[in-house]
Amino acid sequence: MIDTHAHIHFPQFDEDREEIVKECEEKLTTVITVGCDLRDSVKAIEVAEKAKNVFASVGIHPHEAKNYSEKDYDKLLELAKSSPKVVAIGEAGLDFYRNLSPKEKQYEIFEMQVEVARKLNLPIIVHTRNASREMAEFIRKKFNGVKGVIHCFSGERELLDSALDAGLYISYAGPVTYPKNNALRETLRFVPSSRLLIETDCPYLAPQPVRGKRNKPVFVAYTAMTIAKELGLNFTDVLRITTVNAKRLFKLPLSEAEKKEKLVYTVGNRLYINLSSSCPCNCKFCFRGVEDFILGYNLNLKKEHVAEEYMYRIKNPKIYDEVVFCGYGEPFTRFEDLKKVAEWLRKMGAERIRVDTCGLGYLITGREDILDELKGLVDAFSISLNAGNPEEYYKIVNPSFGRGSWESALKFIKDAKEKGFAVTVTAVDHPEFNEDSFKSLAKELGVNLRIRPFKRFKRWEE
Repeated sequence: MIDTHAHIHFPQFDEDREEIVKECEEKLTTVITVGCDLRDSVKAIEVAEKAKNVFASVGIHPHEAKNYSEKDYDKLLELAKSSPKVVAIGEAGLDFYRNLSPKEKQYEIFEMQVEVARKLNLPIIVHTRNASREMAEFIRKKFNGVKGVIHCFSGERELLDSALDAGLYISYAGPVTYPKNNALRETLRFVPSSRLLIETDCPYLAPQPVRGKRNKPVFVAYTAMTIAKELGLNFTDVLRITTVNAKRLFKLPLSEAEKKEKLVYTVGNRLYINLSSSCPCNCKFCFRGVEDFILGYNLNLKKEHVAEEYMYRIKNPKIYDEVVFCGYGEPFTRFEDLKKVAEWLRKMGAERIRVDTCGLGYLITGREDILDELKGLVDAFSISLNAGNPEEYYKIVNPSFGRGSWESALKFIKDAKEKGFAVTVTAVDHPEFNEDSFKSLAKELGVNLRIRPFKRFKRWEE
C-alpha cells in the first residue's frame, strides 16, 4: 500500500520521525512526502534520502506563492533534478479559501510548476480548495499532456470530469471516511479503477476511526477500507489497485507480477478469465486502447494463450462464488477455447459460470448454434448492449460488423433467454444514454438490466 501524499518531514514528526519511518517500512510499500515551498522541499528530500521506501515531491503551495515569482523556475527545476528520490512536482495549485496569496500570484506560480513538470516529465500534485471551477478551467487550458493527481479530492464533479478528461488521477484522503461525506463517497463510482489513489495528507485529516489524533501514513488503511466497502470490493482489491496506480503515476518500479499480463484474475471472490484483447465493438466510453491496467491488473494481452494455460492458472474454480469470462476483449472471439475452458471448469466443480459479452457471438463465429453448445457449461450472460435503440447503438457502440449488428445482438438475447440462460442486458450511463429507451427494451425482451456509472477516460467529444 502506498501513501501518495504525506508530510512526514513536517515539524509534527520531529520527535518520532525515525519510528514513523520504520513503521512505514514495515507496513507500507512507499510513502511520498510532499514539499510546500523550496526550503520545505529540501527537507522533504533529506527525509526521503535517509529512508528506502520514502520519496519526495518538490513544489510551492498556493499559500506560499506570494513569496516566489517566475524567476524561481530554474531553482525549482534544479531542486527537482537534485535527487533520484524526487518523483513529482508539487503540491501546487489554487486555494481561494484562505487566500494567503493573491489569486494572480497563485496562477503565476501554479503555471510555472506545470511547466517544470512538463520539462522534466514528472507528474504534478494538485492542491485545490474553494477553486474547483477555476481549477477545472485551468486544467482544460494548461495541462495538455502533463500527468498528475488531484490530491485530497473533495467531490466537485466539474473538477472530477476535467481531471479525468486530462488523464489525471484522483486521490482520496481521510475525509472520505467521515460519516457526513456521503456526496464525496458517491463520486468514487465515477472514477476509473486505473485512476484511483489514496493518501493521508498527514499530519492532517486523520480518518474517522482515529479522528482528532495526529495522522500518520499507516492510517491510509482506514481510507482503503472505506473505499472498499463503498465500491463493493475487498481490502486486498483496493490495496492492489491503488498500489499499482501509484507506481505507474510516480514511475516507481512495478514488480514482475504486477507487470505481467493477467490471463486470470480475482476481484472479491469472483474469478475472471481474460481470453482476448480483441473486440468487434468500438464503444465511445471504452478503456481499450487508453488503459492497459484495470482493477490493478495488466489485462492487455499481447498474444493468445492456449486453453490449457488457463486451466493450469485457475487451479481450483469451485472456491469462487462465480467464474466470469470477462477481460480486455470479447470472449466469443475465441469461442472454441471458451467452450473448452468452460467444460474443464464444470468438471472441476465450478458452481456458476457467466460470460460477459457484447452479444455479437453469431456474427463473430458465423454460426447460430453456439448457444446450444454452451448449454450446461454456462449459466448466465451479461450482454453489454449500451443502447435502447439502433440509432444510439450504432453511434455509441460502433460495431465493426456494421448494419445488422443490432438485430443480431437482439436475436442472441432472445435466443439465450429462450434456451434457459439467465440474461442481463447492461449499459453505461454515458452522456448520450437514453435510459428510458433502454429500460423499455429490457422490459420488452423480458430480461434483467443493469446500468453502470460512466467513467471518463478522455473527453467525450474525442
